Amino acid sequence: MDHIVKTESLTKKYGTKTAVNGISLHIGKGEIYGLIGKNGAGKTSLMKLLTGLTLPDSGSIELFGRADLNNARKNIGSLIEAPALYKNETAFENMKRFALLSQTPDGEISRLLELVGLSGTGKKKVKAFSLGMRQRLGIAVALLGSPDLLILDEPINGLDPAGIKEIRDLILELNRTGTTFIIASHLLDELGRTATRYGIIADGALVEELTPQELSAKCRALIKAVVHDAPYAASVLTRLHPDISLECVGNEIHIFSAIEDTSVLTEELVRNQVRVYELKIESKGVEDFFLERLGRSYE
Repeated sequence: MDHIVKTESLTKKYGTKTAVNGISLHIGKGEIYGLIGKNGAGKTSLMKLLTGLTLPDSGSIELFGRADLNNARKNIGSLIEAPALYKNETAFENMKRFALLSQTPDGEISRLLELVGLSGTGKKKVKAFSLGMRQRLGIAVALLGSPDLLILDEPINGLDPAGIKEIRDLILELNRTGTTFIIASHLLDELGRTATRYGIIADGALVEELTPQELSAKCRALIKAVVHDAPYAASVLTRLHPDISLECVGNEIHIFSAIEDTSVLTEELVRNQVRVYELKIESKGVEDFFLERLGRSYE
């Protein structure tokens, strides 16, 4: 896979606080990489390092397979935190200012404003825009120059359901034409509609990476058996059911295979001198899974 973003042991400290703690990312071309973490977890700090807004204390960054970051960053569009806009100017005037860097013609500016649903704002000043309209304009600015990588920090912040769908459709359409995305969001359900891979960040560290398929597998219903000797009980079940999928967690056995009659398992374990204290079916939701990995609830 061609890596658009590659970091190794990337670290950033602010005083005594480690905002980014040894993160190693490998994001492939064409991915929509969803960054998940509570407020203060390090998502925005990581994005600032990738875009050059801050410098790392240690570790390395490669973009588009190159260590020449100044040139590589010309292929990145970003919207990090609140968009920096000229409030006393119109959407088109704002775009004209930012377009000086990429030498984007007026026709392309008009197309981008239409793309994000702001073509009808006319002479309305940005200071009169809603939060959602400012977010749209920030995304339009990020799209100037047709970047190969878009880094978006909470891109649907302040949008109504219709606006959220429009931005989602825009992300998917741009992705179909080859644009790679890194998107930070706390809206797990919405991120799940676009992301092709997730990265979970807690306390500045990358806790886990997984695909939607791996997430689905981890969140599917499982049979949990509490026994007095989990390794022995697991060997009994594996011998009786060679295709069974299970793992030992302390004094528990987690069984991921579909079993129509769980009482059969109890009978088999008891018959093989395994004391069974509890056997039940549990189903873990996506949100519960992420909160478990993060260690604390979202703020």
